[in-house]
Amino acid sequence: MIHSRFLNRCLAPALLLTLLSVFAVQAAAQVTSDFDPFASDAVLTSITDQLDAAEVEQDFLNASRNQVLDIQAAAGSCSIDAAASRSSIEARYLPLKDVDADVAPAIFDQRTEIKNQLDQAIARETQCNAVYETARVIIIRIAERQSLLSQKFLSSKSKNILTLLHEAPAIVAGWPGAIRDASKPELIEDITLTELLWMLLIGGTIAALAGLTLRLRYGSKLIETAANADSPHIATVIAGPAIHQAPTLLEGLTLFAVLNLTLADSTSDLAIVRLALGIFLYGIGAVLIDWATGPSSPSMRINGLIPDHVRPLRLRLRLVITALIVSFVTLGVGGSAERTPGVDPLMFFAVVMLVAITLLSTLNYLRRIPGLQGRFRLVRYLGSLAVLIGIGGLCLGYQNFAGYLVHSVTMTCLALLMLWAGLWMVLVAAEYLIDNDTPGAARMRLSLGITDQGSRTGAGFLQLVADLFFWISFIVFLIYVWDQSGNTLNKLLEMVMTGGTVGNIRLVPVDVIGGILVFAALLVVLGWVKRWIDRRWLQHIVVDRGARDALITLFGYVGFILALLLGLTQAGVDLGGIAIVSGALAVGIGFGLQAIVNNFVSGLILLFERPIKSGDFVTVGDTEGFIRQIRIRATEIETLDNQNVLVPNSELVSGRVTNWVLRDTHGRLRISVGVAYGSDVELVRQIMEKVAGDHPDVITDGRAPAPRALFMRFGDSSLDFELRVRIQRIERRFTVISDINFALNAAFAEADIRIPFPQRDLHLITLPEHQTETAVAMPAARPTVEEKSAPLAADQITRTHRHELEVKCEPDRMWQTLIDVDQLKRWLIRDGTFLPRIGGSFKFEIRDETIVSGRVDIFLPPRRMRMVLSPQEGEEPLSSGPITIEFFIRERDGRSVLTVTVSGIPATEDWEHYYRSSEDRWENGLKELRSLLLEK
Repeated sequence: MIHSRFLNRCLAPALLLTLLSVFAVQAAAQVTSDFDPFASDAVLTSITDQLDAAEVEQDFLNASRNQVLDIQAAAGSCSIDAAASRSSIEARYLPLKDVDADVAPAIFDQRTEIKNQLDQAIARETQCNAVYETARVIIIRIAERQSLLSQKFLSSKSKNILTLLHEAPAIVAGWPGAIRDASKPELIEDITLTELLWMLLIGGTIAALAGLTLRLRYGSKLIETAANADSPHIATVIAGPAIHQAPTLLEGLTLFAVLNLTLADSTSDLAIVRLALGIFLYGIGAVLIDWATGPSSPSMRINGLIPDHVRPLRLRLRLVITALIVSFVTLGVGGSAERTPGVDPLMFFAVVMLVAITLLSTLNYLRRIPGLQGRFRLVRYLGSLAVLIGIGGLCLGYQNFAGYLVHSVTMTCLALLMLWAGLWMVLVAAEYLIDNDTPGAARMRLSLGITDQGSRTGAGFLQLVADLFFWISFIVFLIYVWDQSGNTLNKLLEMVMTGGTVGNIRLVPVDVIGGILVFAALLVVLGWVKRWIDRRWLQHIVVDRGARDALITLFGYVGFILALLLGLTQAGVDLGGIAIVSGALAVGIGFGLQAIVNNFVSGLILLFERPIKSGDFVTVGDTEGFIRQIRIRATEIETLDNQNVLVPNSELVSGRVTNWVLRDTHGRLRISVGVAYGSDVELVRQIMEKVAGDHPDVITDGRAPAPRALFMRFGDSSLDFELRVRIQRIERRFTVISDINFALNAAFAEADIRIPFPQRDLHLITLPEHQTETAVAMPAARPTVEEKSAPLAADQITRTHRHELEVKCEPDRMWQTLIDVDQLKRWLIRDGTFLPRIGGSFKFEIRDETIVSGRVDIFLPPRRMRMVLSPQEGEEPLSSGPITIEFFIRERDGRSVLTVTVSGIPATEDWEHYYRSSEDRWENGLKELRSLLLEK
C-alpha cells in the first residue's frame, strides 16, 4: 500500500513550489519597474519586419510569440503601475494646481516639480499602453501566419502509393548506405567502433541475464501474491509487471548507458541512441500493457476480458507499441507526426502504415470483448474512421495529413489509457484513506489534516481535486495533440496569464489559481501547526483538556482568517473593496443574520468563560449527554444513546444548562423504595445502607457523606424509604441505580421483606330478583378483547407493491440482466458488487443515490430469486421483519414475464416516503430494462 512517508515527501516539495511561485510573482511585479518601452518597441518593430517577409519558419513564429507575450505581460504590468503612480501624483498636484508664483514661490516650485513628475507618469503610462497594444496586434498576426502554415503543411502533397512502388527498388537500394552512415557515430578518444560493439554485446547480455534471474526468482511469488490479494497492492500493481519485463528494461538501460559513456554526442538525433531508448521504452509499454490487462487493474471488472481475451488483446497492444518504437527509431523524435525534409518518403509511408494497421486492428478487436460491447462506441468509431482516412490520405500522397491523423489518434488512445489508470489510482488511494485502519493510513490522514470523523469528506475532496487535475491535463494534452497550429493552446495560455475584465473587475486566472493554492497550502500548514502546538506546548503548559481545545479553536479561527486574507491578496482582490462590502454586509447581518452572529458570539463566550468544556456531562432541556466539541455555530453533544445533537450556542449562553461535572464529577442519587406495613424498619434501613455501601461507584471513604436510608412517610400501601448516596461519576447514575435496585430486591427477598401492591376496596352490590332473571335470560356476552386473538401492533403491519414486465425475449437473457452487475448498471444501479448464489451478498448504489445491501435468500436459476435487505448503518432491525425483493420469471404466450415484488415495508407514516420512492424506482427501472431487452 501507499506509505505516508512518500506522501510527506511529495507534499513538502509541492508546498515549497507553491510558496516559491508566490515569491516569483512578487519578484516579477518588481521587475516591471525596470521595463523599457523604447527597447521593447524596437524588438516589436524588428519582429514586425520579419513577419512581412514572404517565407517565415514555424520555429521563428513560436519563438517570436513567446517573446511578444513576455513583452505584452511586462507592458501590461507597467501600465497598471504607471496608472497607479499617476493617480497618486494627481492627488498631490490637485491642491497645488492654482498656486501663484508671486504669492508663494516655495510652494510654486514644489508645484512645478510635482507637475513634472505627473507629466513623466502620464508619458510612461502612454508608452506602456502603446507597447501593449502593439504586442497584441503582433500576436494576432503571428496566430494568422501559424494557421496558414499549418493549413499549407497539412494540404501539401507528395508521391502517391503508385509512384512510391515504382521508385521502391531504387529507394531500397540506398537504405544500406544510410544505415552504414547512421552506424558510424563520433566516439570519444581511445574507443574504437569494435570496442563499442563488444561493450554493447557484453553489457546487453549481462543485463538480459540479470533480468531473467529477477523474473525467475520473484515473478512467480508476485503473481501468487496478486492472485490471493483482496485489494490492489503496490507490489502487484507496479513491481509484478516490472519484474516480468526486467530483461527488456535492464537491457535498454544498459545499452543507453554504454552509448552515453562512449559517444561524444549521445543525443536522440543518432539512430543508435534511439534504438537503445526504444528497447527501454518497449519495456515500459509492456509493463503498462501487462498491468492494464492484469488482475490488479480495473480491467478485471470488464466482463469477459479475463481470461478469454487477455492474450489476443496483449498481442495487439504490443504490436502497436512495437510500431511506435519503429517509428521513433527510424523517423526520429517526431515519429509519424510529420515528415521532415530529410526523411525518405517510402520509409515514412511504410512506418505510418504499420502504426495505422496495428492501431486499427486493436480498435476493432475491442468490440469483441463482451464487457465493452455498447460502451465507448463513439470513441472507437471516431478513432477507426480517423485512421482509415489517414490510410487513404497516405495512399493518395498526403503524407503530412496522414501522419497528423494517425499520430493524433495514437496519442489520444495513450492519453485515455493514462487517464483511466490515473483515475483508478486516485480511487484506490481514496478508498485506502477512508476504509483502512492501518497505522500507515492513520499517519497519512493525520498528515493531510483529515480527522477520523471526516475521513470520507476529506478524502472525497482530495479525490475531487486529483480527478480534476487528471481531467484538465487530459483536455490540455488533447488540444496540444490535435491543434496543429498551436493557436488554441496559446490562446488558452494567454487567457490564463493575462485574464480579462468583467465589468470593472479584472480577473486573472493564474492569480486566482495562485490564491487558491496559497489558501489551501496555508490551511494545511495551519493544521500541522495546530497539532504541533497541542502536542509540544499546550500539553505541558495547560493541563485541562477543555482549555487546550478552546485555545486551539481560537488559533484556528485566527489562522483561517489570515489564510483567507492572504489568498485573496494573492488572487488580486482589493481588500479596500472588501471593507466597503463588509460595511454593507453589516446592515444585512443586523436584519437577517442575527441568529448566526448570536451563535458565533455565544461560541466565543463559551470558549473564554468556559462554563462548559469538552468532556463535560450536561443537560440542556430534554438533551443530556457529553460535550464533544464547541464549534463556531453550535455545540455537539453526544447522548447516552450515541446520538450526536447540535445545540445552538445561544441556547447554552442564555438558557438553563445543568453541568453535572463543572466543579467535580461527584453527584447524589435518591432512590425511593416502599416496603409492606409490619416490616422491620430498622432492618430495612440497615439493608439499604449496606447494599449502597457495597457498590464500587458509591463514595464511602469520607470524601462525601456516607450512604443514608431515610424513613420519609407512611404511604397508602407501603412504608416509604429514600436511599441517598453519592457516586464518583454522575454520568453513570442510571447504571448505579439499576445495580442498587437489583441488589435491594435480592436482599429484601432473602430477609423476607415484601414490597406491597397497591390496596383497593371492592364493594359488591346484590341485584334485585327480577334484574337477576333478566340478566340470566340475556344471551351470552361477546368475548372480551382479551378473549379474541390479539390484533397486530402498528409497527407489525407492512405494505407490498408488485410490478410486472412482459417482453418478447429469451428468459435466459432476462435472467442475465438480474444477476450480472454490468447489465444492472445499464438499467438500475450506478455501481456495486453481487455474488449470485444462495447466501451471497450484494451491495448496490441505486441511481437515485440510495445504498442497499443484504444477502440472497432464494436462488433458483433461471426463474426465481429473493433478496433480503439489511438495515442501514446505525438503524435497528425492523420489528416486522426485513424488507425483501423477489424476482420471478415465467413464460406466457411466447414472451418472458418478470414479476418484481417488494415486501415488508412498514405501513407507517415514517416509511411512506420510502414506499413511494421504491415504487417509482422499480417503475422507472423496468422501463429502462424493457429498452435494454429490446436492443438488437
